[in-house]
Amino acid sequence: MKQFHFLKYLLSAAITLLAWECTCAEQRLELMAGHQTTRCTYLSPLTYSGPGYGLHYEWRRPSWREGTVGMQAQGDLNYGYLLSPAKNSRMYDLTLTLQWGVERLWHTSSGFNFAAGAAAGVDAGVLYLPRNGNNPAQALMWTGISLTARGGYDRLKLCGRPLSISESIELPTAGCFFCPAYGETYYEIYVGNHSGLAHFGWWGNRPHVKSRLRADWQLGRYALTIGFDYRFQGLECNDITTRLAQCSGVIGLRF
Repeated sequence: MKQFHFLKYLLSAAITLLAWECTCAEQRLELMAGHQTTRCTYLSPLTYSGPGYGLHYEWRRPSWREGTVGMQAQGDLNYGYLLSPAKNSRMYDLTLTLQWGVERLWHTSSGFNFAAGAAAGVDAGVLYLPRNGNNPAQALMWTGISLTARGGYDRLKLCGRPLSISESIELPTAGCFFCPAYGETYYEIYVGNHSGLAHFGWWGNRPHVKSRLRADWQLGRYALTIGFDYRFQGLECNDITTRLAQCSGVIGLRF
C-alpha cells in the first residue's frame, strides 16, 4: 500500500512538472501541405511525385545560464501520396521524426536573435509500392546527431500587432541507418539474413537537410504562423539510390 501511494505521488509530481514546463515553454503546432518527389531504386527506377502532407510540433525553452542556453524538442509526421510519370502506379510515403537537443541563444538589442546547437533524433518510415509483388516496401530508419541553427528578427509590426520572422536549418550529421542489399528481400531478412543491414551515415552517403521559414503574427496570447518548409533526404548505399524532396506551405499556431 505504501508503495502504491509513493507511485501516486511520484506520478502527480511528474504531471505537475510537465505542465509547468509546457507553460514556460514556447510551443508550435503546424499543418503542412505541398509537393513531394521521390525516387527509390530499391523499389523502382522511376521518380514518383504528388502531394505531401505533414503535422509538426515544436517545443523550446530557455533553461540555463540566464536564458542563454535552452532545450528543444520536435516531432514530425509526414505522408506522401505519389504517382508514377505515367500516372498508372502509386507509391505511399509515411515517416515519423522525433528529436531532442540543446542550443546556445544570442539576443541583441536591435531585435535580431540567433541560436546554434545539436540534437539527437530518430527517423522511422516506409516507402510502399503496391505493384511490387516480392519487394513492395523499403524501410527508412535512421538515428543520430543533427546540427541546428536558426535566426530571426522580432521588431516588425502588422496592423499594430508584433510580427516576427525566423529561419531555421537542421543538418543530420552523423548516425546509423538501415539499408538492405540491392535485390535482398525482407523475407530473407526475416528468416535470418541479418548481416550488413546497419550502416554508418554521414553527409557523403546520406545527405539530409530541413529548412523552415516562419512568420509569426502575435494575436494576444497566441501567434498565427505561416511559413514555408523544404525537406531533402538522400541515400547512397549498396547500389541503392533514394532521393526525397518536399516543398510545403505551413499554417499553424505558436503558443
